[in-house]
Amino acid sequence: MILGGWVRQGWQFLIGLMVFVLVACGPVRQPSEDGPAYRRAASAATPIAAPVAAPVAAPIAAVPPLIHEVARGRGEPQRITYLIPGALSTARIFGPLRKPSGPGHLVMEYRFPGLEKQPSDPPMRVADVAAAIAAHARRYPGARLEILGYSTGGAIALEAAGRIGPARQLRVVVLSGVTPVPGAYESAARGALAVGVSALTVGSLQPRAIWGEYYKVLLYGYGWRRDPAIRRQAERQAARDRDHLILPVKGLGRAHTKDLLRWTLSDAARHSGAEILFLHGSEDPVFAVGGISGLARRVGGTLCVVPGGGHVMLVTHPRILGRIEAFLTDEWQAAECR
Repeated sequence: MILGGWVRQGWQFLIGLMVFVLVACGPVRQPSEDGPAYRRAASAATPIAAPVAAPVAAPIAAVPPLIHEVARGRGEPQRITYLIPGALSTARIFGPLRKPSGPGHLVMEYRFPGLEKQPSDPPMRVADVAAAIAAHARRYPGARLEILGYSTGGAIALEAAGRIGPARQLRVVVLSGVTPVPGAYESAARGALAVGVSALTVGSLQPRAIWGEYYKVLLYGYGWRRDPAIRRQAERQAARDRDHLILPVKGLGRAHTKDLLRWTLSDAARHSGAEILFLHGSEDPVFAVGGISGLARRVGGTLCVVPGGGHVMLVTHPRILGRIEAFLTDEWQAAECR
């Protein structure tokens, strides 16, 4: 009975993993940034923004906040950075960008359902999170705005930019982004085979074993085995991150990605007027460069392709954080991109 139950749970996990393979993003934090200062910042983070519920006659449960304050420089906010991680990850993956650059800099972040003490219900809704960011931005009409979206967070970033509109100074960075319908379905179809191969490779149906093997694909793409040097790097990184990966179990995959399966780019997002930079790995196995190139053209953005980059470039290519900061501080060299 115990063996039969374990097998059933394993196959249920495998099927769910195939369906929601597009949510795979990375470890809960950047390994190099998991120090005491970051833990203190996380424990002190204060939720300050939430949708306002219409008054009703009967008492209702409090609506959970959607964006949270991470850090604040002294004085009235003149620069606000919104960090939106990918599904099955947290904004800790942005590492030092979670810290304010100086006085007047406010850093906010979105936390996915079921992570960092957030309730698992309601599930993530792209439009709801985008609306919460836009509503918060309206509280500071004089502030310069920045939105950084990783993977699934890229869809939220683009929609938030559309809701904020061209009247505000706004820069957006979409890192390892996603594409609108039917992009998520195509991604799941491509990834299902890789997940199945991962299960066969490890010879196990245990979620952490399968996820740890597939994580190597996310790090360096489908061809990670071909180059001995990259293979060693993938295996070392996967071993380091093994205990920090968030698995798509207990409904997390569905709560984080179901809405993405029906995301279509809004007209407002297409005409947001924001300066938008797409950073995408040439070997990204989740969303191909071609699809992201088309999305960048639709929103008037710039695409920078990172040679050898997979889906989790914040782990494998940490210098990308410098490119992001350069773009946000007017030091970006567009010639670096193609």
